[in-house]
Amino acid sequence: MTLRDLATGGRGAPDATPAAAATRSRVAGRWTITLVEGGALLVLAVAYTLIRAAQGEDVAGALAHSRAIADVEHWLIQHLERPANSWLASIPVLAVPACYFYAVFHYAATPLVLYRSWRLGGWVHQRGYWTLIIASAIALVIYARFPVAPPRLLPDLGMIDVMRAYADYGWWGDAASAPRGIGDATNQYAAMPSLHFGWSLWCAIQMWSFPGSWWRVAAVLYPTVQVLVVISTANHYLLDVVAGGLCVLVAMGLVVGFRRLAGRPPAAD
Repeated sequence: MTLRDLATGGRGAPDATPAAAATRSRVAGRWTITLVEGGALLVLAVAYTLIRAAQGEDVAGALAHSRAIADVEHWLIQHLERPANSWLASIPVLAVPACYFYAVFHYAATPLVLYRSWRLGGWVHQRGYWTLIIASAIALVIYARFPVAPPRLLPDLGMIDVMRAYADYGWWGDAASAPRGIGDATNQYAAMPSLHFGWSLWCAIQMWSFPGSWWRVAAVLYPTVQVLVVISTANHYLLDVVAGGLCVLVAMGLVVGFRRLAGRPPAAD
């Protein structure tokens, strides 16, 4: 009997059992996957920032595309989008929180929901992670190939740039939610698709899978409020919102379809 056996009562080291070794292997494997996923997200975030910033040079094309969307949405602009914009702009107690919501909330909510998905693990996390990656990549391709100016930048539409009107209440300046002085570092001509809404829809789908009724309440409220905000602040057309939602749904369809082709039903994890 060794000193180690005496210390453990002759049972051997607790971490020497096959079960303990398997647990350590699973933990190590999960952290390896997490580091890889985190690295991929970091690369995507850098690419997202650089591509959006670099594709803001085709102003004429962005305005022409925006005009084409406005012509398609003529009735909606007249009866829904412009009235909502005028109403919000006239009520500071609502307009200021809406500006903050537009500028901040998606940067906080998306990582929070992704972290919660990671904690749950399994299919919920895999579905959420890859859907977010693919949907954002699809949006980046569209930004690069099809610049679109937001409705607030088309003067003849009669839209009020709510964030510009209330810029004194926040850190942003004339360039939407970009901080004062660095408006040139952002691309105002990347309105199509609206990832503000796309990411909120992604959050809603993920939250619906979380345990607890409050998550489902949030899953309904968040994208609903996001639609109202992006439309009433004149940062997006309704078609931008639809396109943002389609990016997420198409990405999720690809993720689910690939899993089924691999012979693993979504409920397997």
